[in-house]
Amino acid sequence: MSELLTFLQTQEQQFRRARIPSLYSDFRLQRTANPDGYSANISAWETGLTHALQEGLIPGGKDVLSLRTGDPLLQALDTREWGKPLALAAVIEEAVLNGRMIPLESFLHSPASIYDRSWPVSPWWVLSWGLKKLGLRGDGTTKGKLQRGQYVLVSNIEEAARKVMSSLSTLQSQVDRVLPMKRFQEDVEGALQLKTKLTADDLKILLVHLSRDKRYLAYDEQTVKLKGNEKNGPELIDADRNIASLKLLIADLSAQLEALTLKISDFDQKSRLEVSRKNRTAAIASLRSKKLHESIYTRRVETLAQLEGTYTKIEEAADQVEAVKVMQASTKVLKGLNDQVSGVETVEEVLDRLRTEMTQVEDVGAAIAEAGQESSMVEEGAIDEELEALEKENQAEIDEKAAKETQDRLERLQSVASLEIKSLVSATGEKSDGTARANPPAEQVDPEGKKPLDEKESRQLPEEEPAEHVMQMEASAV
Repeated sequence: MSELLTFLQTQEQQFRRARIPSLYSDFRLQRTANPDGYSANISAWETGLTHALQEGLIPGGKDVLSLRTGDPLLQALDTREWGKPLALAAVIEEAVLNGRMIPLESFLHSPASIYDRSWPVSPWWVLSWGLKKLGLRGDGTTKGKLQRGQYVLVSNIEEAARKVMSSLSTLQSQVDRVLPMKRFQEDVEGALQLKTKLTADDLKILLVHLSRDKRYLAYDEQTVKLKGNEKNGPELIDADRNIASLKLLIADLSAQLEALTLKISDFDQKSRLEVSRKNRTAAIASLRSKKLHESIYTRRVETLAQLEGTYTKIEEAADQVEAVKVMQASTKVLKGLNDQVSGVETVEEVLDRLRTEMTQVEDVGAAIAEAGQESSMVEEGAIDEELEALEKENQAEIDEKAAKETQDRLERLQSVASLEIKSLVSATGEKSDGTARANPPAEQVDPEGKKPLDEKESRQLPEEEPAEHVMQMEASAV
């Protein structure tokens, strides 16, 4: 079983075992008899092939943006139980007619954007589709056969463009947005996280899409310029090509210095080894090679420093150009605003009128304030009278409440005094009785009436205060 078929059966839900007989059948006959089943099979094949293409599993190349059709594709999909898919040609034709797939040559050479309604569909495809609808033409293939071709998948190129644009969005300055083609290809491979290098066809497809359909860049064989603040997309000029060449030369020199460093280290190790072996001739040869490469390394370092200095100056000049453009635009804006003001005399006239109007506003406000003060004096007098009446009423209520409380306390004091006098009188009568002296003293009772008290406990009871003392305390409290 091929990698493609294994991927479809394990990763695609629509290619489960129960659906494969329908997908491998000649379901072209269901176009009119069972439109829903026909559409479901078309969608399943398109989705499966799209995902397999993103994984680089389509035979015939490692493309991820264009699908190659023909016998290699059919052989990769061949199974012992169901054979080869019989309606794969219908899948490709439906995708082309609905704009989901575009023949590679038409995509690369058409001047119109794929998002234009006037996108040119091949006349052959239109004629073929019309004849099939009328039943006057077959599918142009025999069973199990598929015409050889290459088709761009629109969903794949849109996803790739989104990732690339997001990855390159960090390049802000005018010089940074100019790239050598080699550097652009490396950046694309990093953005798409490809397992292999980007194929030539995929690179062409992506460049055409980003320049023609997205207006995101301009390019030639050696240089790519990304869009900055341009309204209609960037335009490639000679200065951009020179900047790209300088960047490429700096990158090449940096790589050469790394290689020279490794060679110098290798010759140094060889010379040390030959010395340890007492091989003077070989050691001298290794040292000469080391010195030669060190001399080359020194010259390359000096050249690289000069190129990097030149590149820095170019960056400064480019920034200055941008600054001058901004100042020019700002000057135009200021001039337009000053023209609207119409000179200093107009401003002075406007300010005079403004002062006059502000003076009138202040006069009107002062007049309103005086009227308000007169009305407020009458209102404040009425308010004072009403407040005085309320205070008198409140004081009368307080005096009445205090008198009532004093009367209640006096009544309570009188009742307490009468009780004390009665208790004293009864105690005096008991002491004058002679027979009471002969009798033993009566048991003292607990004040709470619960149990009799012995002599020791009775001594601890507090003596009752005289009634006169209680009355004096209550009177002082009042």
